[in-house]
Amino acid sequence: MKTLFKKRLGAHLTELTKYLRLVFNDYFVLALVFMIGGLGYYYSNALKQLTTGLWWAPLLIIIVLLISVQTGRMATLIEDPDYVFLLPQEAELIGYLKRAFWYSTILATLMQLLFWIVLMPFIQVTVSASAPQLFSLLGTIIFLKVAWMNADFARKYHLQHKWMGNRWLFRLIIPVVVLAISIYVNYFIGVVLAAIVMIGGLFTQNAWKKRSVDWQTLIADENSRMHSIYQFFNLFTDVPSLKGSVKRRRYLDWLLHKIKLLPDNTYLYLYAHGIIRDNEMSGLYVRLTVIGTLLLVFIKGEVLPIVLCLLFLYLIGFQMIPFYFHFDDNAFVHIYPVTTEFQLKNFQRVLLMMMGTVAVIFAITVIAVNLTAPVTVIGVLIGEAIEVGLFIFMYVPRRIKKSEFSR
Repeated sequence: MKTLFKKRLGAHLTELTKYLRLVFNDYFVLALVFMIGGLGYYYSNALKQLTTGLWWAPLLIIIVLLISVQTGRMATLIEDPDYVFLLPQEAELIGYLKRAFWYSTILATLMQLLFWIVLMPFIQVTVSASAPQLFSLLGTIIFLKVAWMNADFARKYHLQHKWMGNRWLFRLIIPVVVLAISIYVNYFIGVVLAAIVMIGGLFTQNAWKKRSVDWQTLIADENSRMHSIYQFFNLFTDVPSLKGSVKRRRYLDWLLHKIKLLPDNTYLYLYAHGIIRDNEMSGLYVRLTVIGTLLLVFIKGEVLPIVLCLLFLYLIGFQMIPFYFHFDDNAFVHIYPVTTEFQLKNFQRVLLMMMGTVAVIFAITVIAVNLTAPVTVIGVLIGEAIEVGLFIFMYVPRRIKKSEFSR
C-alpha cells in the first residue's frame, strides 16, 4: 500500500504540473503580479485608515478564518476501479489512507499558515493582538483543520457513531464556537479547546479504522474533489476529464431567435445554442463575470481596476476557445450542405457578443465605483476595446490554427 500511494501521488503531481504550466503562462503571471501588487498596496493603505475597537473587525476575522478552515479536503487519490481491485486488501487500506491523510493535512496546514500571514496585520491593527495571541490563533486554526480532516477521514468508513464523521459538526459548528471564544473571550482558551477537539478526534481513529470501508463515499468524495480541481483548470484550458451536461434555458430563447436561419449562419446557430446550453461553458462564463464584477465593486485605485478588467476579459475569452472544436466529432455536422468557410467568423461573432457584454458590465461597475478617477475610467474603456479587438481578431485565429495543427 505504501508503494501504491507513492505511485498514485507521483502521477497526481505530474498531472497537476502539466495543467499548472498551462495556467501560469506568461500573460497570466504578468497580470497576476500586477494584481497581487495592487491588492497588497490597497490592503496596506486600508490598514492605515483602520483603528482599534471596530465592532465589525472581530466578525470579519472569524469569517476569514472560518473560510480558511474550509479550504482543502482529504486527497485519497482513489479511483473508481479500486472498489473491485482493492476490495480483497481492504484490511490493509488503512495504511494507504493514513498516508493520504497526513499528506492532505500538511498541505492544509500550509494553507492555514498563508491565511494567517495575510490576516495578521489586520488583527494587530483592529484588535491589538500580541505576538503570543497571534501564534495561539495560528495554532487554533491548524488544530481545527486537523480535526476537520480527521472527520473527513472517518466518513470514509461505516461508522458506528455517525457524529465522528459529521461534516457540519467539525467543519462549521465547532470552528465557529472555538473561533468566537478565541476572538471574543481569550486566545489561549480557544487554542486549548481546539487542541482538545483535535486530539479527541485523532484518538477516535482506533474506534473506526478496523471497520469496513464505505467505498461509495470514498470514491464519491475523491471524484468530487478532483472535479473541483478540474473546474479550476478549465478556467484556463480544456480539461478532457470534465464531462459536460446540457440544459435547456428557455429564458434565453429570445437571444437565439435573433439568429437568421441562413446557410452562412450554421455555425453561429450551433455555437450560440451550444454555449448557452452547455453547463460547463455557461457556468464558467457566469462565475467569472460575477467574481470579476464583485472584485471591481470593492477595489478602487487607478491601475488595479484596469488590470482586473483586462485579466478577467482574457480569462473569459480564453476559456471559450476550445469550444471552437466542440462539434468536430459530431458526424451530422460534416454532412451538412455547408462549408466551413464561415466557421471562424461565426465563432468570432459569438465571442464578440459574450466578451462585449462582460466588457460593458465591467465598465459600468468601474465607472460607478471610480467616478472621481477619470484616468481609471478612460483606461478601462480604451483597454477593454483594444483587448477585445486584439483577442478576437488576432489571438483567436492564431490559437485555433495552432490547435488545428496539433490535433
